[in-house]
Amino acid sequence: MKKASADLEEEISSIPLETQGTIPRWLFGTLVRNGPVNVSINGEHLNHWFDGLAMLHAFSFEQGCVRYANRFLRTDAYQTVFETGSIHYLGFANDPCRSLFKRLSTWLAPHTNHSLPNANINVAQIAHEYVALTEIPLPVRFDPTTLQTLGVLEYQDHLPKEKCWESAHPHRLKKGTLNYLIQYGRKSDYILYTVPDTLTERRLIAQIPVDEPAYMHSFAMTENYVVFTEFPFVVKPLDLITKGKPFIYNFSWKPERGTRFTVVNRFDGSLFGQYTTRPFFAFHHVNAFEAEDSLCLDIVTYPDPSIIQAVADYAQTPSQEHAKPVTKLERFTLSFKNHQLVSEMLFESSVEFPRINSAYDGHPYRYVYLTDARDQALPQEDVRPLYKLDTGTKQALTWAEKGCYPGEPIFVAAPEATREDAGVILSVVLNPSKKSAFLLILDASNFQELGRAEAPHYIPPGLHGQFF
Repeated sequence: MKKASADLEEEISSIPLETQGTIPRWLFGTLVRNGPVNVSINGEHLNHWFDGLAMLHAFSFEQGCVRYANRFLRTDAYQTVFETGSIHYLGFANDPCRSLFKRLSTWLAPHTNHSLPNANINVAQIAHEYVALTEIPLPVRFDPTTLQTLGVLEYQDHLPKEKCWESAHPHRLKKGTLNYLIQYGRKSDYILYTVPDTLTERRLIAQIPVDEPAYMHSFAMTENYVVFTEFPFVVKPLDLITKGKPFIYNFSWKPERGTRFTVVNRFDGSLFGQYTTRPFFAFHHVNAFEAEDSLCLDIVTYPDPSIIQAVADYAQTPSQEHAKPVTKLERFTLSFKNHQLVSEMLFESSVEFPRINSAYDGHPYRYVYLTDARDQALPQEDVRPLYKLDTGTKQALTWAEKGCYPGEPIFVAAPEATREDAGVILSVVLNPSKKSAFLLILDASNFQELGRAEAPHYIPPGLHGQFF
């Protein structure tokens, strides 16, 4: 059998980590981080980094001590690689079904036993279950202590569970989860729903017909509305089963359409309004909130979707430099009075992976934490900062260390905090040249380092995480 090779193969159950500085004793819980591990079979690489095998990394805190564990999700993709010796599994830019007949069979055949998706994007708590998420339903359950894979989260409802797309960035509500999916077919729909914490039943809020669905990685929520940002990167649903291409390569960039903000009442599902602006692309919304007679929406924007190909190039040749499109942090203000839309630059440095204090999700806020968006293969002497941006003053604090590549900055609030930035920032920092990694703990208020915990091995670049 052909032998698989992965950027990280070692799995660790739970070990104490060597720490430096001060680990706040109030910090109690576990940071679980998810991301793709690049694999190859006899020199054959994946088509895209987003199709790397899902691996969870857990950093647990108690009484100023830190423990670490990591584990692959035991998904269908994992079995294909390590048991079958193949990298040809269904994914973002991967598709083993080459013939039209096989594609139609895969797409149309009813399934009684759900497959285990390669859930390599994010983690969340839904219906009191800990789940790993990707853009292909269903969520994959895992044990937060052992990181063992427990199977899919079986929703007990009649909303689509297959042949659809789902956001890997749900929003937490007081007693549940808010998310949406895209149902593809002759008649396609954006379907907005909630999941109560006490049930595994998705409850329909809105079903919005759409001819050519847009690729949307995330969405925005305010106190009263949900905003779908429909970039002009769209697909004809029939192409998904007739063109013989992997999922993402069926989408077309149509800048003449512009970018459309579709605003929906999050309680009764009614369409509140639609606003159109210049064409752009994005993965991540930062936050949104209502202000007087308008709605403000903050997004990390790209000029077009060329970032998708740039990430694919990285999967093929990870040791080489790959130019990434420059991003901007922008605020779009949608007027309820005159239906006008204006944009404002909040930060011009190229950034990604925005995080805020989650207590301010959907409400007016001040601080956003971001990573430098340039490629990790930049020269060792280059500095790639973490940023704390004050959206009011547009001034930023930074943390950086030569040769290091910080990951997503996750905010954890201090007990009984009264200020928005009272807490810490957790970020997994990589040093590619030294093949090492550590967990960084920053004071979120002054952005000074409090401490760090050295990882036992190099951790490949990841995507998203949550502190539970």
